[in-house]
Amino acid sequence: MSQPKAREQYAFDATVQSEIKIHPMNFPAQNVFDGGSAERLLASMPSRLTGLIERQAIATPDRRALISGSKTITYAELWQAIGRAKQLLKDASVVPGDRVMIVNENSIAAVAFIFAATALDAWASPINARMSAREIDACRSFSGCRTVVYTVGDSSSAADHAARAHASAYDDPVFGKVALAPTDMNARPEPVYPEKERQTAILLFSSGTTGAPKGVRLSHQSIMYMGGNMAELRKITPDDMFYNIAPLSHVIGLGAMLTTAIWAGGTTELVAQFRPDNFVAALHANRISYVMGVPTIFAKVIEYATASGLSLRSDRLRFIAVGGMPLDLTLKAQIENAFGLEIGNSYGMTEISPITRSPGATVGKTVGVPQPGIEIRIMREDGRNAAIGEPGEIWVKGPNLMLGYYKNDAANEEVRRPEGFMTTGDIGSIDQDGNLSLVGRTKDVIIRSGFNVYPVEVEAVLSQVPGVALVAVVGRAVDGNEEVIAYVQPTAGRQPKIAELEAWAKENLTAYKRPTEIILTNELPIGPTGKILKSVLKADLAGSSKQ
Repeated sequence: MSQPKAREQYAFDATVQSEIKIHPMNFPAQNVFDGGSAERLLASMPSRLTGLIERQAIATPDRRALISGSKTITYAELWQAIGRAKQLLKDASVVPGDRVMIVNENSIAAVAFIFAATALDAWASPINARMSAREIDACRSFSGCRTVVYTVGDSSSAADHAARAHASAYDDPVFGKVALAPTDMNARPEPVYPEKERQTAILLFSSGTTGAPKGVRLSHQSIMYMGGNMAELRKITPDDMFYNIAPLSHVIGLGAMLTTAIWAGGTTELVAQFRPDNFVAALHANRISYVMGVPTIFAKVIEYATASGLSLRSDRLRFIAVGGMPLDLTLKAQIENAFGLEIGNSYGMTEISPITRSPGATVGKTVGVPQPGIEIRIMREDGRNAAIGEPGEIWVKGPNLMLGYYKNDAANEEVRRPEGFMTTGDIGSIDQDGNLSLVGRTKDVIIRSGFNVYPVEVEAVLSQVPGVALVAVVGRAVDGNEEVIAYVQPTAGRQPKIAELEAWAKENLTAYKRPTEIILTNELPIGPTGKILKSVLKADLAGSSKQ
């Protein structure tokens, strides 16, 4: 394998992306996979996240920055709106180190207040307005925020939460109507640091797919890395138009989409609530050149287009990417065939994103190669380094690693590993060319009769049966063992037979991996980011077993 270019001269192009270095380490692994140097990218960053918008406002003030519904604003208008949002926060007694919650659906107001809070060296904590009152109250109490901003002009859900909080309304010619909760004068600011890699910019609440929400602290450097890396890797230009369907309360929506477009001076269309018909209309109107989302989003688009007899081809669209959850090969082929484009993939998590990305199409089920500054170890259960192609737990570190879980030392210790690494909790393998493949999660593994069953493998097999739209596999505890349970959502107008699914599983899976039960369901539970909520399915199984 060729060695990567010198760290000082690292170039962001497809050639260098394939040059993955393997070098010796003393403990605990012999192999570390890294993507080369990130020094040039890090040096090109401003000291704070808002500096990215200031750059564009100075260089190209009249270029379109954001589209939301019928409103379009330029970078100059966005920069000025952030200034007014900053003043509202100052008037609410927000000081450096405070936390500011922004209860929102994707909107210009949400962007303005996220950046305004970080410009004050406060921590912006965007929260999806479609969360329940109980969930939002829990996040507010936990964060100890100075105030809460509700984007009431763009979200009826945010307006409902604002009314409950007795928030005061304000109106702005650019970002529209917002409401601010009464100031909490007992809020205590956290320490502030001048370095972009030390100062918290964003506090995201993430449960991933495994448990209770945690407050993840992301630095200014971390958020800028998400955007800068993507912009250079995938050659984003000012002419690109991003269709942002991921919530700004998620790293895909905030980092991989919004910050990427801003880094390159492109345009972002903010989509408050995803609808397949609106997506297809935007596609046909040539309003999309770049889109990224979880695979289930694209499955819904294809289902709608097929049922409506509509094409998904567009002269303007040039890049489709997925992230956030595994992509099975059947759906990958369907997406590529429908859009006429090869699909890009990536792997990351709220705590560190990206870990791997592809500059273009990926190989099979791989999710890209390590990015500049990212180091990966694949660790076996016995603590030794996994061989090339052998699955193991994925450990990572890099310049975009989270600063830690807020007020949760136990969680920090749980993921911390030697030499600055953290465990992702995912199982994966790396091939000879540096491509990472995901096998499953350590906590999702189903142990059946002493054998490990990875749900993603079973899901990939069942999804190949005609008439299957989505599959979710979970474990069900029985006396001293676990059973494999598969939930299958049919495509519209199709109803695969359980016997057909069982026969396919028998042909393509060894005995211990085959589902004990296959359950057909009209609709799998999907969260606001498009991920299948397996916790709901497990709860359903647990409830059924008690009856």
